[in-house]
Amino acid sequence: MSRYYDALREADRLRLRNASRAVAMKDKAQSPVGPEEDSRGQREPVPMQPAETQALPFQEEPGGREPDAPQKGMGVGVHVSLDRKARIIPHAADSTVVEHYRKLRTKLLQEHETRPFRLLMVGSPNPQEGKTLTTFNLALSFAMLPSCRVLVVDGDLRKGSLGKWLAVDGRPGLSDLIEGTATLSEVLLKSDELPIHFIVRGKSKISAGELLNSPNLKDYFQNMAEQFDLVLVDSPPLNLITDAQLLAGCCDAILLIAKAFSTTRRSFEKAVQDLRQFRVLGTVLNGGTPALHYGRYNHYY
Repeated sequence: MSRYYDALREADRLRLRNASRAVAMKDKAQSPVGPEEDSRGQREPVPMQPAETQALPFQEEPGGREPDAPQKGMGVGVHVSLDRKARIIPHAADSTVVEHYRKLRTKLLQEHETRPFRLLMVGSPNPQEGKTLTTFNLALSFAMLPSCRVLVVDGDLRKGSLGKWLAVDGRPGLSDLIEGTATLSEVLLKSDELPIHFIVRGKSKISAGELLNSPNLKDYFQNMAEQFDLVLVDSPPLNLITDAQLLAGCCDAILLIAKAFSTTRRSFEKAVQDLRQFRVLGTVLNGGTPALHYGRYNHYY
C-alpha cells in the first residue's frame, strides 16, 4: 500500500471524526433539556430525533462499531480468479485509471451528502458499453474508504458476466433469492482476494421477466441496503429489455454509462427518457481518448 493512499485514508478518517464531533456538539447545544442521570449517577444521552441520527457516509459509530455491518459469518467464502486481461483496478498499469475512479467516487459522495442513497444501479443503453467494468472498479474504489461495506449485485439475470469474471459462475445468486430457493446469506459471496461482497446472477430456471416482477423484489434489495453502506447493482441493457426498469424501481439512484464512439445520441436519449421518473445522478463516459498531461502536473500520474 502506498504512502499516498495511507495518508489519504488517514485524512478521510480524521475528517469524518471531526465532522461527527461537530454534529454532536451542535445537537448538545440545541437540546432544551440536559442529560438525565441514572441511579448510579451516570449521565444518559438525550434521545435524538430520527432526522438527527443520520450518520455521515461510511462513518464509524461511537465505540468502533460499524454501521449496519453484515452479521458475523454472513456470506459464503469462495476463491475467485480475476481475469488478468480485465481492466480492473488491481491490474491497472496506468495510475490515471485509479485516479479517475477516485474522482468519480468523490462526485458520488457529494451527491450522497446532498441526498443520501445506498442502492445505486449502474446501467447503459446497450451491451458492451462498460457498465460491468465501471461497477466493479467503482466498488473497489469505495471499499478503500474506512469502514465502507460494499456489495456488488449482478442484476442481469439473463447474461450477467460477474460470475464469469470472478470464476464463480454457476453458484446460487439473485435469481435463486427471488425464487425463494436460497436466502441472502446463502447467495452472498465473499473472498479473501477482494475487499467487497458480491452476488452473482444465479441459476434459477424461471425467466428473468417473471422473477423481477416479484412483489417481494424491493424487500430483498432493502434487506441488502440494511447490511451494507453501498449496494451497486449491475443492470442489463436499458434499451433492450424491461428488466432494468424493474430494478431501477428498487434502487435509490442510477448512474448511466456511455461508450465513446459507440453509444449513439439517439439510444442515450431513449435511455434517459425511460428513466425520467427515477433519480439519475449523472453519466460516465467510457472509451474516450487519453487525456493529455501538462508540464509539471505529469508527476501526479
